Amino acid sequence: MKVSHILIKTPLPGTDGKVDEKGAAEAQRRAEDLLKQVKSGANFEEVAKKYSEDPGSAKEGGSLNWIGRGQTVPEFEKVAFSLSKGQISDLVKSSYGFHIIRLDDKQDAHSKSLDEVKGTIEPIIQHQKAQQLAQKKAEDLLKQARAQGLDAAAAAQGAPVITTDFFTRKDMLPGLGPAQQFMDAVFMEEEKNPPQPDIAPASQGIAVFQLLAVKPPSTPTFEEIRSRVEDEFKNERSGVLLSQKTQELSDRAKAEHDLKKAAKELGATLKTSDLVLPDGQVPDIGSMSGPASVAFNMKPSEISGPINNGADASVLQLVDIQAPSEEEYASKKDQIRDSILQQKQQERFGLFISALVDRMTKAGKIKRNDEELKQLTRTGTESGM
Repeated sequence: MKVSHILIKTPLPGTDGKVDEKGAAEAQRRAEDLLKQVKSGANFEEVAKKYSEDPGSAKEGGSLNWIGRGQTVPEFEKVAFSLSKGQISDLVKSSYGFHIIRLDDKQDAHSKSLDEVKGTIEPIIQHQKAQQLAQKKAEDLLKQARAQGLDAAAAAQGAPVITTDFFTRKDMLPGLGPAQQFMDAVFMEEEKNPPQPDIAPASQGIAVFQLLAVKPPSTPTFEEIRSRVEDEFKNERSGVLLSQKTQELSDRAKAEHDLKKAAKELGATLKTSDLVLPDGQVPDIGSMSGPASVAFNMKPSEISGPINNGADASVLQLVDIQAPSEEEYASKKDQIRDSILQQKQQERFGLFISALVDRMTKAGKIKRNDEELKQLTRTGTESGM
């Protein structure tokens, strides 16, 4: 079925599990008013763009494109699959709110032709090929490093070799940024004589590493950590300058509505990625499931704030967005649902804790030192400037 809908959301249950009945009644009243408009001949697409509270479909005039059974909530599916082509439903209540559904077209389920799925398949294959090439290059480097040594292999491949000081599992290594899988691999490695190179995934690719030495945790002398202190100070200063420069780029791009122009004025590099999935990777940015995931909540041409990528920072502008195919949605709908449920649970728990703290503060069971909080906030602000 090819369907469009207009959604008016109902309030979520509060921390006590109760629903705001007044808010739900107001949502129903608004939905009924919109239903009267479209039943009286108002343009469905224009009403959806202006009033629908489903951001994914509203900008498409309410269109959800083609859907099969099992891809929507039961209440929505039951009504959608009972409509005739061109028919508009009455109000449909679901866990999301009130829907007005229009059946745009229907056809028997069939295997799609290559032309129908080509646009979906191409970016996936490109991403897979890039991963395969990176894996192959890393494996070739590892093989050469085990035969000739890491320095010689890196020189032959034109790759840099970075030697670290002693670090802990919680430290962030230069050039890698947050890299939990890499850290896990390093700390599982055994000290060998002679040391042997190995391979592990990092946040922006694959790293070939060699464990040189291990020592138990201890309180170091100043001389032992002097170089680290100096590096951390330099990194802190460079981080502050990078943050300021990235904020300036974002502010200027938003003011001029032109990231390309702002980047040129500030001497920043402008790059455009291919289409990427929420769990994909973008060169120089890394995983799109990290801070860069903000892109998936942006509108076309919208410009983001500063995004910290670890060793560097970025400002994003959304060039194009495409809805997932039926196959992609079907394969990941459980993951998406679980992610949304987890997010909602976290939001509710946060509200519960906030309400609990306020209640206990009013009851005198918690005392809050507002002056100390102000001082901490002021100190944090000053140190970030």
